Amino acid sequence: MSRTRVNSALIRRINTGRLFHIIRQNPGISQQKLSQQSGIDPATISIIITNLEATGIVRRTTDAPTGRAGRPTVALNIDARAGFLAGIGIEPDAIRITLATIDGTACADVTVSGSTEPERAALAAHEGVLAALRSVKARRDALLGVGIALPGLVSLDGRVVFAPNLGWRDLDIAAMLARHLKCPIRLENDVKAASIAEHLFGASRDITDFVYIMGRSGIGGGLYMMGEVYRGPHGLAGEIGHMKIVPGGRACGCGARGCLEAYVSERAILAELAAKAHPARDVAGILRGFEQDDAIMHAVLGEAGYYLGLGLANLINIVSPRRIVLGGSLGRLAPCLLPAAMDSLQANALAAIMRDVELVVSVLGDDAAPMGGVALALHQFLDDPPIRLGRGRDSGAALPA
Repeated sequence: MSRTRVNSALIRRINTGRLFHIIRQNPGISQQKLSQQSGIDPATISIIITNLEATGIVRRTTDAPTGRAGRPTVALNIDARAGFLAGIGIEPDAIRITLATIDGTACADVTVSGSTEPERAALAAHEGVLAALRSVKARRDALLGVGIALPGLVSLDGRVVFAPNLGWRDLDIAAMLARHLKCPIRLENDVKAASIAEHLFGASRDITDFVYIMGRSGIGGGLYMMGEVYRGPHGLAGEIGHMKIVPGGRACGCGARGCLEAYVSERAILAELAAKAHPARDVAGILRGFEQDDAIMHAVLGEAGYYLGLGLANLINIVSPRRIVLGGSLGRLAPCLLPAAMDSLQANALAAIMRDVELVVSVLGDDAAPMGGVALALHQFLDDPPIRLGRGRDSGAALPA
């Protein structure tokens, strides 16, 4: 009879991540309460906390004496001084960088011009990260990790398989950026990354089964199931935007026709408005037209909302999530799209499943992709933390270009 071998290093990494996030979400928690909340035995917690303290990730503080009997309370906190993580959200026209401390608190945002030329995009992202570090007077060696979130198919080994809106195929953009930044880098599809950020930093911290749908240049989905992102055997699961909803319909950037993305994405809505000679050129223009009861705008948004509801109904019938989260431009346009979407959704979703599904807008807003990058960098950092961290800020040190 074969025996399953327990991977103790993997279990230790999982437990370390769990404890880190409990401390992050409960600053000042005691070791006793940490054990109660995590279900991990005190001896294991003591070992892990000692290691996290030795590397500079966790800081212990002891309450001042009160004169009462008993031991003083020891509080545990993430030491935000340890260093920084950078999240990079790549789009064809812009690259957004969010710099955060290791507890996930954003402290700087920088936007640089995007490019569909990979080396130019990598160099622009590098310059944006350095600008973010300079803005908080941090040394380059204070950067502990980087996460890249981009719209496209990303394999389990971190390569871009196909990013139609960027025109990239079979590309290792993380390696290109690593040559400049020389720190650990993790790459993921932007919506999968955003779903991780939604769970770590957003309003779905206590939800283990939800679907995150984000729109801008395209439509993507993150299937956050049973406490983690479902990636599938090749890392490509979750391409909700390429669900076929109109056989032989509008052309999509993926090369097929009739995809949800071709009807519901920001790009698709603006293209339809342009075809009808409407002046709106961005989300702000769409919102203005909707508020002004513009007839063309309402017709275009009504159609987009109908197809959004149809796509959500198919998704709900198949996956049965506890929550669906709309992010990116879908979140911003939710007030315009949901009236028609809800009619279509109610007409096509199975009532027995639909009644237990919550539909919400992400609180991450336009920060979803770069905060997704921060979440990726945090996961990378927890998987392989350095032996000893320095301190992130040095107001007297110039940052080299």
